[in-house]
Amino acid sequence: MKKLIFTILLALFCFDFMQAKKVFVEMEYSNNTIKLDDGSNKKSQAIKDQNGNDIKFFSLIGALNYMSLQGWELLTTKTMTYELAGVIDSKVYYIFFKEASDEELKDIVSKSYKK
Repeated sequence: MKKLIFTILLALFCFDFMQAKKVFVEMEYSNNTIKLDDGSNKKSQAIKDQNGNDIKFFSLIGALNYMSLQGWELLTTKTMTYELAGVIDSKVYYIFFKEASDEELKDIVSKSYKK
């Protein structure tokens, strides 16, 4: 009987784990800082320290390692190319995700709608 209960609990845990929700952010790296867009604001928000100052990184790799330390996993990158006054330029954006609770995801999504 204990084995049956254990098996059922294990199956429920695995099913719940498979249903984990994910939250996504887009990271822009520029001037040794990163800005994140989770869809809840009109503009990307710079990462700040506890004093409200932008966190500065020595390199892109430092920024990527910071995101990993915060629990984010890199999903993909995208490159946007644009032309301004005859000059062609491009920016690379990094798409990250991490597991989120229903409440956290609902909060972000509720701020993502245009009114």
